[in-house]
Amino acid sequence: MESEMVLGGDGNCPPEYTVCFPPEAWDEFSLENDIFQDDLEMAEMAALGDAEAVANFTWEILFLSPWELAYIALPMTVLAFYGLSIYAMFKYVQRRFR
Repeated sequence: MESEMVLGGDGNCPPEYTVCFPPEAWDEFSLENDIFQDDLEMAEMAALGDAEAVANFTWEILFLSPWELAYIALPMTVLAFYGLSIYAMFKYVQRRFR
């Protein structure tokens, strides 16, 4: 197999690559090392846009299990209560010293 590899710059391999495989050698190498075409396609996917990311996040939130919802809701409730308490105290002081 080593004889089939072309090192960077020799033959038709671009100089920025270290090793180039002919198609037959790549097929053999990928079978030996459990590299699947799906894995390669997932690595080359384009980044999500903002709207698509928001849509995916919303979709994931809609289908959380009840335990996951409780796990998120309890800390959020504590933070909201804390924030509203600070706001109420600020308004009280504001009204008191008018």
